Amino acid sequence: MARTTAHIYDIIHDEAGKDYAAEAATIDQIIRRRNPGAATLLDVACGTGRHLEHFLDHYDVVGLDVDARMLEQARERLPQVALVEGDMRSFQLDRRFDAVTCLFSSIGYMSSMEDLAAAVRCMARHLAVGGVLVVDGWIRPDAWIEPGTVHASSARGEGVAVARAGRSRRDGKRTSLDLHYLVADADGITHLADHLELTLFTHDEYQEAFVRSGLSVEKLDSGMPGRDRYIGVAAPA
Repeated sequence: MARTTAHIYDIIHDEAGKDYAAEAATIDQIIRRRNPGAATLLDVACGTGRHLEHFLDHYDVVGLDVDARMLEQARERLPQVALVEGDMRSFQLDRRFDAVTCLFSSIGYMSSMEDLAAAVRCMARHLAVGGVLVVDGWIRPDAWIEPGTVHASSARGEGVAVARAGRSRRDGKRTSLDLHYLVADADGITHLADHLELTLFTHDEYQEAFVRSGLSVEKLDSGMPGRDRYIGVAAPA
């Protein structure tokens, strides 16, 4: 899934009030409670690097994302950070980390239980002994609002104004988000669109993916309505 709108992603979410600093601080506390000496962190589906810029205060960090356009934005923000293009189901780095994170419901882009299990297994393989995996789930099936929702918002950045309208739909376990943007700058007004598809996994499916990967599993509130956060810890060898 490649976004056409990576260059305006942060403008939209800043206007919506997404607090990356507070979220990163919460994740740091979760990691420290389970691995007090954690010093290295891999952020899977790092996007434009907004969590990474705060994790940098506490960890030696690496970011990974499947979307080259999002990584371009991250590299402009964090030229000193290693940023890798890769699929969360199959990436292979030559190191292990004290913590691995996959935030903002990015795991929901997995299209099946097999993909979910592969992604968690791949992340677990990159954990050091006692390492902590933090995964933010997509919306719980019982929390989905039928028949879907519609929304509109606007935002302004330096020399640019954005209007976004969207709708959500559900077909069984599959959900889709259709997002349309009008982007105005000095050169004119452009229409862009993103079509996103995410899967409604159950608690049992998340738990199974963690257990199959050899991790403990604990469920917490993610802080986002209708979504849970899953924590796994790699057992000693």
